[in-house]
Formats: sequence, C-alpha cells, structure tokens
Amino acid sequence: MKQIIPLLVAVLFHVNVFGQQFSLSGKVVNSRKVPVELVYANLMKNDSILIRQALTDSTGYFFMKAEKGNYRLILEQFGTRFTSQEVSLNQNMELGNIEINETTELQGVTISGRKKIIEQKVDRLVFNVENSVMATGGTALDALKATPTVRVQNDQVSIVGKGEVLVMIDERLQRIPQEDLADFLKSIPSGNIKSIEVITAPPAKYDAEGNSGLINIKLKSAKANSWNANIGTSYTQKTYAGGSLQGLFNYNQDKLSLNASLNKGTQKLLTTSTSQIFYTDELWSQEIRNTSKNKTLSLGFGLDYKLSNKWTTGIRYLSSLTDKTSTNNPLTTRFDNAGKNVLSYVLSDVLDNNKPEMRSLNWYQSISLDSLGKNITVDFDYFNYSKKDYRFFEGNELDQQKHTIPNKFFSSTNNNINKIKNYSGKIDFSLPYKWANISFGAKASYTNTNNDLVVYNNETGVPIPDAGQSNRFNYQEYNEALYFSTSKKINAQWETQIGFRMEATQTEGYSGNLNQSNKNNYTKLFPTAYVTYVPNDNNSFSINYSRRIRRPDFDYLNPFVIKTSPYYYSEGNPFLKPSFINNLEFSYIRKQNWVSNIYLSQVSDFGQELSIIDPSTNITRSSPLNYANTYQIGFSTYYNFKKWSCWNSITGFNINYQNVKSKTSLIKSIDGGNGYFYTNNDFTLNKSKSVFLGVNYGLQLPGRYQIFHISSIHMLDASMKFLFLKKNLSFTITGEDLLNAQKPLISYKSNNVENNVKSYRDTRGFRIALSYKFGNINLKSKNRNFGNEDERNRTNP
Repeated sequence: MKQIIPLLVAVLFHVNVFGQQFSLSGKVVNSRKVPVELVYANLMKNDSILIRQALTDSTGYFFMKAEKGNYRLILEQFGTRFTSQEVSLNQNMELGNIEINETTELQGVTISGRKKIIEQKVDRLVFNVENSVMATGGTALDALKATPTVRVQNDQVSIVGKGEVLVMIDERLQRIPQEDLADFLKSIPSGNIKSIEVITAPPAKYDAEGNSGLINIKLKSAKANSWNANIGTSYTQKTYAGGSLQGLFNYNQDKLSLNASLNKGTQKLLTTSTSQIFYTDELWSQEIRNTSKNKTLSLGFGLDYKLSNKWTTGIRYLSSLTDKTSTNNPLTTRFDNAGKNVLSYVLSDVLDNNKPEMRSLNWYQSISLDSLGKNITVDFDYFNYSKKDYRFFEGNELDQQKHTIPNKFFSSTNNNINKIKNYSGKIDFSLPYKWANISFGAKASYTNTNNDLVVYNNETGVPIPDAGQSNRFNYQEYNEALYFSTSKKINAQWETQIGFRMEATQTEGYSGNLNQSNKNNYTKLFPTAYVTYVPNDNNSFSINYSRRIRRPDFDYLNPFVIKTSPYYYSEGNPFLKPSFINNLEFSYIRKQNWVSNIYLSQVSDFGQELSIIDPSTNITRSSPLNYANTYQIGFSTYYNFKKWSCWNSITGFNINYQNVKSKTSLIKSIDGGNGYFYTNNDFTLNKSKSVFLGVNYGLQLPGRYQIFHISSIHMLDASMKFLFLKKNLSFTITGEDLLNAQKPLISYKSNNVENNVKSYRDTRGFRIALSYKFGNINLKSKNRNFGNEDERNRTNP
C-alpha cells in the first residue's frame, strides 16, 4: 500500500498536466433522415489505435471528447462499417447529420434493431443474453444453458467437450465450492445480465485457474446520461411450484453512475435416482427420492464516480443467501448375484439443511494516462463465504420380510460450519504503442478457510458427541502473481500475442483431531501465445496455446469423515495436489458465421471425487483423488445462420477422444470418445418485432467422459416472448425439457466393481415471466461524454 499511494499521486499529477480537450458530436440518420441508434462512433489514431468510442442514442446523437490532433472517425454497427472520414480536432466540432446507406445498414444484423446474439473473437465467444429469447425471465444458470458451446448438466457448468470451467462475475473469480455454485447462479436473474463471455484461451492478465478456460458473466449498467429500471416476476411449475421477484435500477449522469439489483425466489424440487453396485456375490440396488426446497435472496450494488476526466473510482457489492432444506428416504435392496432373490434391506431417513451465504466487495481505480489508451487499474477485493450444514439420519437393516434386524439401528447428527475469507489486490498497466500493445501487472491474495464439524451419535436415543469423527480444520493459501503480455499487429494479415504469468502458492492445512499439518510451496510459469492470420475479410485462422492450473476445492482438502450409513462415508484428502493443464487450439472463422476448432488438452495429476468400493466389506468411500494423467483431442464447429432478419440459428457439434492413464490400482486406465450436437434458434414472428420464439435442442450421444460411460441425453426447450406497451412490457412463457429425456445412465468401475446410477433432477416444467422496464435516456447533462465506457467496464482483452 505504501508503494501504491505515491504511484497514484504521481499519476494524478501526470493526468492533470495534459492539454485541453475538444468535443466532437454528430447525428447519424439513414437515407430517410430517420435517426439510427446503437451505432458506434470510433475515433482512431494512426488507423489502428482506438482513442474514444461513443454509441448513438435513440435520437441518433453521439458525443465525445479528445485532445487536439488528427484522427479518423469510423461509424459502424454489428461489425458493418458505414463511413470513415478524417477529422482535424482543434476546436469543438458539431458534424451535423451524418447519413448512412439504408441497405448497408441491415447487413450483418441478426435481428434488425438489436445487437448480434453472438460475437466470435480470437480468445472468446460473446453471447449477448439480452437478445436471447430462451434466457428471458430465468436465472444466470438458465442463461448459461442457452449459451452456445456451454453445457449445463446436473447443475454442472462446462464447455462442450472440454470439461468444467470456473465462473467470473464482471471478471472477478468466484471461488465457491462446486456444489454451491449452481445455487449462487440461480440467485442472479438473467435480466440483470448483459453478456456471457466463454473464454477458452484466457490471456496472461487473468488468473491461471480453470481447466479449460473461464466463463465471465457481465452484468448490466446504464447507458450514458440515462436512468432505467426493471421490475419482474416469474412463476415456475415443475413437480412443485416456485417463483421469484426481481428488481433492477441503473443511473448514469455526468460523473456518477450507479446500479442496484434485488432478487428473491423460492423453488421446490423432486429429484430421483437409482443406482446399482455389482459385487461378486451380491447386487446392491438403491433408490432415492429427494424433496428439496430452496429459498434464495441476492443483492447487488455498484457505484462509479469520475474524480476527473482521467480518473474513475468505484465499488461493487454482490451478495447471495440461500436456505436449502431436503428430505429423502434411501432404500437399498441386497440381492443375490443373479439379482433375483432378496437377501436384506437397508432403509434410512435423512434430513438436510444448509445455508450458504456469499458476499463480495470490490473497490477499484481506473486511471487514463493519455489520449492514446494508456491506463492503470487498481483493484482491492474482499470475499466472504460461510455455510451452515445440518444433517440428521437414522435407519435400520431389515430382513427379507422387512422386519427390523436387532442391533442394526444407526443414527447420527452432523453439524458443520464452513467459513472462507479471501483478500486480494491487483494492479494492471495497459500501454498501447504504435509498434505494440504492452500490458503487465501483479496480484496478491490470501485465503483462510475454517471448518468446524461436530458429530453426535444418536444410536442410544440420546445424542452423544463423537470425538473420533468431529474435527476442526484450518486451511490457509497465499498466492502471488506477476504477468507480462504483448501483442502486435504485424501487418493487415498477421497479428500475434504472447504472455507469461508466474504464480507462487503457499498452503498450509491443519486438522485438529489428527493434530496434523500439511504444507505446500510451489512456483509455476503459465505461458500463453496467439497467432492470427486474416488473409481477407471472409476468413480468419488462429492458433493459441495456454498452460493452466486447477487447484483443489477448499472443502476437498478437509480430512474429516462424514458417515451417512454403515456402508457409506465421505472424507476429504489433505494431500490432494493441483492439476496442470496444457491446451492447444487451432481455429478457423468464416465470415464470422462459421467457427471451427481442433483442440488438444493434456492434464497432469487429474483430480476428482470418486466413490471407491471395498468389495470385502461392501463399504463405499467417497473421496477426491489425483488418480490419472489424461489427454484428449477433439473437433468442434458451429454455424450462425442469420441470412434472414426473422431467424437466427446457432447450430454445432463436438466430437472428441479421451484417454485416461490411471496412476492407482483403484481405477483402471480407459479411453473412448463422445459426441454432442446442439441447435439454438431465435425467431422474430412479426414485422413490429414484438413476438419472438426460441427453440433449443441438444443431443448427447452415448460415449465416454473421463472414466464414466454416459448414455444418450435429449434436451429440448422452447420459449415465446411478447412485447407490449411500446415494448416496455415483456411476457415470456418457457417450456423446459419438453421430451423429459434428461435421465442419463452413468456407469464406471471402481476396484473392479461395476456400478451405475441413473438420476433425474426435475428438469421438466414451464416458466412464465413478466417484466416491465421504464426510464429516461435523455437526461440533461453538461457533458454528454461516452468516452469512459471502456474504463467503467475495465475490459482489456
């Protein structure tokens, strides 16, 4: 901190000595003199460096400020360039009406008057959620289901063919346990989301964390000199009913910009599963019928303030609170090895209640050093996650006639409090020069995790503390990172980027009841490289390489043991190591419509939670293990059909081959392939663009994923959206899992014992959503300055 404050003071002095700025404004109209909104006015230096950018409002008007100099003004929309002209800025300039060709205006537009649904960039795919029919009225998890190349199954988020990824909110990584990530995403309304970025090859400025890349969810903010609000409600009917209420407010005028959001919802679900374990002498079959009720509440707040034309500061706050209660009655039937004669039963009653709470706070500074785009950003982040778990179970073993077997009663109560606190700070420098663009920075973070598990044995009818299973666990992790990245446009066809990120990690885990400490200390280098070749406007080729790391989830490192029956328990693994991943990808883009990729991925010390079966005792132990080195090679492609303004279709498929080389006798080495096909379609059904239809379909072909064989899965969703009252009132009805075919059969072998599970997570149902937006996009302002939009977003791809 002592070094940062003088730096900021020096930068502020440097900013204030810069020369006078002049205004540049104009009005964009078509050939009928009708104003055209959502046109980007780009002020360029040396034809390649973006100095300022403004977006036309509903009156076609744009406004920006820049220092004295010679520039090129380019007007474009949806990737189509309308005009390009030289501008010599030595005084305030009003360009008047700028006419664009009406026929050109519609080229490349997916749905006229709206931004493209998807945009493909070198290192990421951008999905504009606000233009998707399917995502309307849902949650962030529903929006991810509608995102091309993203797959959501059993509430697990992954990139098609590439495995699980980590999720960021406004470029801030959410280190939430995977089991709670879905609940957190369900607390964010899709109406609050501007876009979703699928970053398959993150540049060096991003954390190296994440198997196959990152997903960045960008929340909405107000346009310059405007305020707007949105209120909405939704009703969901699956096996049981549920609903939610949402509110969003944005304000942006002059130096102040703020936003606030609120979401409250409840949903009751019925999930079922059947599983089988094929022991040598017996077949065990288990049926579980689970009823759960989720109550969620999320709050968001953001404030940006321009201290000067060069310096913007702001805070971001996001919180999510969930109260989840579930009950189930597992019934295990023990058959002989032929599966015909019943030997006995195990019947349980289980009650679960967990309350995860997440709060994050960010304070940032964005400082522009000059008019050429040089800037510094400084971020301080605080993250707090806490979770209270309560689990009570009791049961009996029964004979063939379902009579209670004496002395086979079991019962226990588990209470666990999990607290995670993270503090981090980072500084980023972006320095574009004529000869190259340079960026570098540093980050430091500290994480402290505490788990307090108290177990009571209830078998006597009186709760007795079980010191052997109770445990206190503390885990501390320090991370320090430095990075450097440079990109250069060699000529009109070739562009390169190379980056290096070095991360040092120190960890220590301490188990109270074991009186055992485990320490790790390692420093690793994570290079990234990109080469892009664009022979003409219709074709683009690129190749990229990245090395990444997947650190163990915090709860995986806790060695405590939790029993749920005499034949099943789970435990953490304090010796779990991080996995290291090498990714290589070759991409071809044709007219920004057809995108194809060939990818290769290699993982060392692949880690995963596995159910390990002991055939001598019939006891199953669930524990995370670094059990294999893996590699996969695959091909994916999708085509964005947008020939007609009334229909936008994104259709693609993925095939890959995977090889798992086991490092333990518990799991055998195995290989195999899988395939996935999907098509997402949005239709505009009338000329006034007030009725829309969305139809999404996905097909998972039977195949192998890691050590698991997964049966075929069909996913079909459809949605209708209607706009009323000058398109301010939105009514949407959505049908999910219309084929009722998301019931995969997953099988694998553990200790040479085959087992499988078939589950259904209550995915079939329908949702009705109603929302109303209102506001003012013409607030009076002394300075209608759009120039700090990039600084507010703090995006530096």
